[in-house]
Amino acid sequence: MRKAVDGWLAKETDKYSIKNGMPSLVLMERAAQAAADEVCSLMQKKQIHGRIAAVCSVGNNGADGLAIMRILTEKGYSCTAIVVGDTARATEEFTHQLELAGMWNIAVIYFDKDNGKNIFAEYNIIVDAMFGIGLSRAVEGNYAALIQQLNASGKTIVAVDIPSGVDSSTGAVLGVAVQADVTVTFGSAKLGQLLYPGKEYCGRLIVREVGFLPMDDVKGHYAYYFENREDVINTIPVRERRTNKGNYGKPLIIAGSKDMTGAAYMSGLAAYRTGAGVVTVLTHSSVDKYLKSILPEAIVRSYDEPETGTAELIRAASAVVLGPGIAVSEISERLVRYVLKNVSAPLILDADALNIISKDVKAYFGEGGIRNTGEPVVVTPHVGEMARLVGCSASEISRDIVHYALEFATGYNVYCVLKDAVTAIASPSGELFLSTAGNAGMATAGSGDVLTGIMAAVSAWKPAKQGRSDELFDKLCLAVQIHGMAGDEAATGLGEHSVMARDIIDAIPTVISEI
Repeated sequence: MRKAVDGWLAKETDKYSIKNGMPSLVLMERAAQAAADEVCSLMQKKQIHGRIAAVCSVGNNGADGLAIMRILTEKGYSCTAIVVGDTARATEEFTHQLELAGMWNIAVIYFDKDNGKNIFAEYNIIVDAMFGIGLSRAVEGNYAALIQQLNASGKTIVAVDIPSGVDSSTGAVLGVAVQADVTVTFGSAKLGQLLYPGKEYCGRLIVREVGFLPMDDVKGHYAYYFENREDVINTIPVRERRTNKGNYGKPLIIAGSKDMTGAAYMSGLAAYRTGAGVVTVLTHSSVDKYLKSILPEAIVRSYDEPETGTAELIRAASAVVLGPGIAVSEISERLVRYVLKNVSAPLILDADALNIISKDVKAYFGEGGIRNTGEPVVVTPHVGEMARLVGCSASEISRDIVHYALEFATGYNVYCVLKDAVTAIASPSGELFLSTAGNAGMATAGSGDVLTGIMAAVSAWKPAKQGRSDELFDKLCLAVQIHGMAGDEAATGLGEHSVMARDIIDAIPTVISEI
């Protein structure tokens, strides 16, 4: 896994590097060279010919843009700098780069919204170097007008570090933002590039090293993520030749009710497809016969009274899934209380279990509450369920999933898997992960049940190869990424409109068979 940082940590890393001997102009030159290389590569791949322009503010991001134009001019390209802002307030680095641009006779145009119409007509590729990771207020005036013209130009856009107008920490659009085709960022990816809506504005994200000095990370200001498929495949353990089903976990899945039979099936089948050794499903007696007929590989047990026979199954489990399709009733509430008190393995809570707990979260998870604090608990809410758990609107959750995931996880000593277009996983100690796989086709009934099954299976795998002490956090991150990759695999074959939960399950073998 790699690390993405928020804007504050990115700026601190830059300051730290300069303070400890890495000259600012050296970092700038390396960043400009990296971005220029990507511009050249893009032009060659897309066979783009003609002139290049960089839109530059008068700060250090604009200085980067000027340096890029100089390097591309050296390579023989025809380049122009379009400057926006008051040059009387320019940074020292911008002034220096403007002088160098003059030595190369690079044309400089000063933008004004009243005389800058069709300003991009003669260029084929535009470099966005207006605002970087430090932007914290809404884009207005000439800057907003220029971004609107840029987005309407139809030209190929390469953003430097982050598209102008995107908050580097949250991904929020600050009024208006550049819609880039490619974003070249430096040192580390930024949280705002992995979170929506910022992710949509970045286009293809490229991370390039430029020489920042290593400094200690500050928890709460970074997140782990999988950059590519190889990151994931290298983390999946290889099965030993001499082995048996007991080596691969015995998840217990407590799911299903009279009117919701599919949840238990989806979760159980997903666990098996992800490599679980023996899956046991505990379901309501009304579902028992049907489930045995469609999932004969599983051990199926049923209950009418939650407390009868459940203890033995819990003791034998490597992980327990509780909640998919159990409905909200007096019996299911008793079941949730019983399992929370008696669980002796990692407990994964989903769907109706969360709806039951949301009635009084403190009574279940608070100090002296129902929960057995000796075992780790994983909650897997989607945005609506999270809103019920914390008592706010779903739109508030959507605006800052990182904050709510971390606050809930650290506040209640649980692992929180907050499901959205980008899923955020927060650990009790404040570690954070953001998913980089998945698509809109996965917004379909049963997709969450598939995820719980994958989690139950992966939780029994050998420690993921991450070298950290929190093995369960690593495994949850891996499970979420496998789920998203399986969804992408399904959508590739079927199209996003046609993906069903069972298609995600069918794609799991393709994802994990590449090891």
